[in-house]
Amino acid sequence: MARTKTIVVTFLATGLFAWAVPLARLYGAFQPLIVALSIMVAAVFVRLNRGMPALEWKSLEPDKRKELTASIVRVTTEYGWIIGINAVALASLVTLSVIGGTDAALWPEGVRRAVAGAVGGLVTLCAARMAYVVWRDIDIVRLQKRLIDGAASRELDERERALADEKVASIRSANVRPVEVKPPKAWGE
Repeated sequence: MARTKTIVVTFLATGLFAWAVPLARLYGAFQPLIVALSIMVAAVFVRLNRGMPALEWKSLEPDKRKELTASIVRVTTEYGWIIGINAVALASLVTLSVIGGTDAALWPEGVRRAVAGAVGGLVTLCAARMAYVVWRDIDIVRLQKRLIDGAASRELDERERALADEKVASIRSANVRPVEVKPPKAWGE
């Protein structure tokens, strides 16, 4: 579902940029776009450095552990794709910056529109993938919370069960016996 939305949004942006944004106007935005994409790549590298969360893994159920680690591996793969897409976008923007707006103005109209569309599409794709990974990170944090809360609940249940067993054993060891209770009598008896 998210991939379909990303593809649709990317193609829409590509078409809109090719149709409505002249390449000459985009040259003024190249430097800020290069900075923004570089920051995105740096953020992804920082996130990649985190790796697996530091948890007491043995306290989690094996199936839930596998679900969490599989989710983390999938999102890490997404990080690799984001770095690749951003590298292509950065290389394209730097190449176009080196070519310059004056030389690009000499290109045929169709080529200029195609390049403007490609720039718009690539930048949109980079932003969409980054947003998707942020959403996936939030999803993984929610999964971690559910697993940790479940482990804490089990730990609390075990502790309370042990305390109750201890109290029952204490009562039994006190040799307490039930007292015979006679039925109540009426006032006049």
